[in-house]
Amino acid sequence: MMSGKDLHAFVINYRAEDVEKLTVRMKNGLGSSKYKPAEYERLQAIVDAKRLESDLIGQKVQKTRCTAKATKESSVLRQHRQVWSRECPRLQKAEEKAEDDIHDFLEMIRPNDRTDTATFSLQESALLLEREREAFRIATVEPVHHLKDDLRFRLGEIQHQSNASGSNWEQVIQQIHFVKSQQDNITAKLHAEYLGLEEEITGLELEKYLTGTSDNLVDIEELPEEVLDSDCPYPELQDSLIQTFQSLAERYHSRIQNLREQLQTTHRFFGWCADEHQRFQFTLSLYTPPDVPNHRTLCMDMLQRLFPQKTKQELTEHERVLDWQRFTQAQLKVVTQQWQRDHEELLARALFTLQEARHAHQEELELHRDRQSQQDICLHLRKKFVWRLRQTPVCASTAFIIPAQRHSGEARWIPP
Repeated sequence: MMSGKDLHAFVINYRAEDVEKLTVRMKNGLGSSKYKPAEYERLQAIVDAKRLESDLIGQKVQKTRCTAKATKESSVLRQHRQVWSRECPRLQKAEEKAEDDIHDFLEMIRPNDRTDTATFSLQESALLLEREREAFRIATVEPVHHLKDDLRFRLGEIQHQSNASGSNWEQVIQQIHFVKSQQDNITAKLHAEYLGLEEEITGLELEKYLTGTSDNLVDIEELPEEVLDSDCPYPELQDSLIQTFQSLAERYHSRIQNLREQLQTTHRFFGWCADEHQRFQFTLSLYTPPDVPNHRTLCMDMLQRLFPQKTKQELTEHERVLDWQRFTQAQLKVVTQQWQRDHEELLARALFTLQEARHAHQEELELHRDRQSQQDICLHLRKKFVWRLRQTPVCASTAFIIPAQRHSGEARWIPP
């Protein structure tokens, strides 16, 4: 950047003759004798060649990008299949176990007599469900297997024949579309029945018995009956034990109540519908094991595939809230276990203390009885001793009087 001094020097050094010379050269053509005319055709050809080369490079880049994207997609799908291949046997075993448990339960039920209609109706319902299930399998699953076998047979024939009839393929395509629409209708009907059954179970409040999770916790403010109804010989000791249990309950009550309120403030499914929330939880459970390679990226990819209408931020926020709820539930479980452990330890010490108090009271009673017996014996001996002391002078005077009388009698008696 030029300063004011340099600009002033430039203006001074510029001359008017240069303007005139430049004007003459512009009129006569710039460098008419010094410069060669431009070859526009050759430059255009060079530009077209460069443009074509650039387009070819761009196509190669785009093709490479598409190939890399397809390879990445194939790799991700292969990893998803690996995760599902690990989960599928577990689900099959769980299904078989549930069916075996139901079958064993129905086998164990025996009617009391012929009037036990409830047991007979339950067995009849089980047989009816089995027949309906078999009929549903024949009506829905068997056509798909037949169509699959038919397509494999047709493909095998085409590999041995050079030409194929177009009309047959049109019939096959129509049959495929018909089976597909039939399966879609059946799936929609099953989904509607599933939602209706879910609403019915929710209305009956049977979900906690089906899932096996219950939020009913032990009342920490309840005092143990072993202490309240104990025959403690010392009332002060019993009152002290009751106060100790009350202080323990007060110490844990605020913590457990706070955690319960935190769980109650959140929505049941965090603003999502029940089906989406359950699918979200199931997908997270699939990719939770740490031995799954790149499980975090795979989990988010599968969530985006399952919920295309949800943004990545919404999915992450839902996962964060779900983790917070799980953490709060884990805290509540830990605090409850701590209270149960402390309560059991305090109850064991209280029972031991009450047992020792009863033993000590029994020893005091025995000692009191011994002392009372000793006092009675001492009193009896004292009375006997006093009686003997009282009887001793009488005996001594009697012993003195009798010999004296005998001597005086002998003196008065004179033989003839």
